[in-house]
Amino acid sequence: MEEAQVLAGLKRRRTILEYITSYGFITPALIILGVFAIFPTVYVFYLSLFDWSMIGGKTFIGLQNYINLLIKPPTSTEFLHAALVTLEYVALNVPIAMALSLFLATLLMKPIKFRSFFRLGIFVAYVTPLVATSIVWEWIFHPDYGILNSILKMLHLPPSQWLNGFPSALFAIVIYNVWHELGYSTILFMAGLTAVSKELQEAAEIDGANQWGVFRHVTWPLLSPTTFYIFIISLISSFRMFTPVLVLTQGGPYNSTTTIGYMLYREAFQYWHSGFASAIAVVLFGIIFTITLIQFRVTGRRVFYSEGSEGES
Repeated sequence: MEEAQVLAGLKRRRTILEYITSYGFITPALIILGVFAIFPTVYVFYLSLFDWSMIGGKTFIGLQNYINLLIKPPTSTEFLHAALVTLEYVALNVPIAMALSLFLATLLMKPIKFRSFFRLGIFVAYVTPLVATSIVWEWIFHPDYGILNSILKMLHLPPSQWLNGFPSALFAIVIYNVWHELGYSTILFMAGLTAVSKELQEAAEIDGANQWGVFRHVTWPLLSPTTFYIFIISLISSFRMFTPVLVLTQGGPYNSTTTIGYMLYREAFQYWHSGFASAIAVVLFGIIFTITLIQFRVTGRRVFYSEGSEGES
């Protein structure tokens, strides 16, 4: 009896020691997460309840920043315009980027010449800094001596104002962002395609399915988890888009490229309305969270997993 109690005590001590060791290993990561992620998020919620210009003291105003943002003109009108521009950008950027990256991933999975070179070339754009590549694309989009207008002239097509015109400025930003983010989505699709069962594809071909039929009825359903993941992260990053607007258009012309992210920057670092900018950040977080949750509830149920179960959110 005493021996059993001693063994139980030793086991308990070993379990406690394992817990202490485990938490000791993850404590540095938790500290970094708390300092650089959790605390700033909570502080933004707190700051949105104050009127503060980053200089001097804060004045508590409750929900007034939210009232000004969502209800009271002219700021509510400006935010509505920025929200519509953001939605338009998301509606253009996400489907174009996903369709093009899926096409490239399918193409690069085939045994073509210089396949490794093309894979590297596509991914290089993603790892280059946004500001640097935005400056390069500002020259490409230049209406007088940019490469794109030179190509249009060679094809006997009318040149475009690109960044200086409406609505071409927003579409130019979509072109840049699709180019920059294409490598990441393509690599993810390629990883998903490697997991697709070759036996199922061959069975479909034996049953008489052509390449499109194999892709539609076999490859595409098995690729749905990857597609769903890319769709969610593309949606979130598109709503948060800011740097290309800052470098390429500064919200112009005529606020046609002023997204919610750029409006947040302008209120915080040009007008010094930190409390109001924090309210914009909270509302943007709410929009992204709500849309993402809806996607998990609606689209997530249609995700097919190879184990034979459907994804549930």
